[in-house]
Amino acid sequence: MNNQTIKTPCVDICKYNKQNFCVGCKRSSDEISGWINYSDEMRQAIMQDLKNRKID
Repeated sequence: MNNQTIKTPCVDICKYNKQNFCVGCKRSSDEISGWINYSDEMRQAIMQDLKNRKID
């Protein structure tokens, strides 16, 4: 059973910019595909990074 509590930041806008970041949630394709297997600590680190990630 999965006890992880940090949910995906997905907002159902799945388009990528030139830097290969999703313009909706700001995650990279690797972060999106790996999200289900990440620990809460890894998810929290990504969520912190997203706050400062610029999407053009």
